[in-house]
Amino acid sequence: MAFKSRSNADYTRLISKSIFITNFPDVTTSKDLWVLCQSYGTVVDVFILNRMSKAGKRFAFVRFIKVDNVERLVGNLCTLWIGRKHLQANVARFDRDSIPSKRVPHKFNHVAPTPTSFVSAMKGVSSPSIPIASSPALVLDNSCMVARDLDNFVMGEVRRFSSINNLSVLLHNEGFMNIEIVYLGGLWVMIKLGSAKTKLKFMKHTGVASWFVRLCNAQNDFVASDRIVWVDIEGVPLHAWSHATFHKIGSQWGEVMELEDGNEDLFARKRLCIKTKHANNILDSFKIIVKGKVFQIRAKELFVWSPSFKEVPEVVHCSDDESVKNEADINVMDNTVNNEGEESDSEAVSDTFLGG
Repeated sequence: MAFKSRSNADYTRLISKSIFITNFPDVTTSKDLWVLCQSYGTVVDVFILNRMSKAGKRFAFVRFIKVDNVERLVGNLCTLWIGRKHLQANVARFDRDSIPSKRVPHKFNHVAPTPTSFVSAMKGVSSPSIPIASSPALVLDNSCMVARDLDNFVMGEVRRFSSINNLSVLLHNEGFMNIEIVYLGGLWVMIKLGSAKTKLKFMKHTGVASWFVRLCNAQNDFVASDRIVWVDIEGVPLHAWSHATFHKIGSQWGEVMELEDGNEDLFARKRLCIKTKHANNILDSFKIIVKGKVFQIRAKELFVWSPSFKEVPEVVHCSDDESVKNEADINVMDNTVNNEGEESDSEAVSDTFLGG
């Protein structure tokens, strides 16, 4: 029987893959990891070591069976979030069983994870983005590609969120008038200049640089790492209905950029504009405690924020010399009109008097 048991263990090791998992909260249990990783494969064992990695993080080994593509499995696991931490995964470099440590293997029934069961397993740790089902990556071939000439384009990360809508006016004041601006997401915009010479001048301009964190050549494969989105918040009681409350709630997912203008006749929900790094849509339910009473809060992402670029006002500019010249031309024209039809008088006094 002992030989048979050893053979079964060896057989399990042959048909399974051990994945190294790290970067999860300290309160995470083996069951939490089991339920979460079950989203992307059949888990047969989870083991969290009682020591830290060289990077000072907790780590674990999760064993899967029926793994067709281990690289895809690792890639999928790296998309998972636990609370506000992004899971990191890699194929284990050695067999976990060779590590000398006291352990109690955790075995659980294979239950398909659901948002409710996962949230309860996390014991209050909020997780706004939990993938429930996996699917292979969609490959786009050359028929989906678009050829864009970006030679005269510049990408820039704007220094302040409030500057994005006014960017056309701000850059016009810096001397760049004939430009086109496209929003790329987050705090990033793309700017089209008239020529390569203008582009070079733009990227070296000190005044322009003061409005941006960085400027660079436009890239075809660029995607902003941040998203600016509107999120609906429900369930906040009247006596906690304040800017401080909503800034604190919104800070769970990122930086609150602005709040929807308040209406005195609407206290059912509040919309927050949030800059976040969460790749998945925000959809969360959590509790807050106000003066000893518990309230259930619901958060739902609505849509991506988009700017409304202000147009540069049309102003006719002319120098003082040009104004004097134009006024003189008008006077000459008036004299010409007044003298039309009159015969020339040789005895008339000349407009120009030359004194001797």
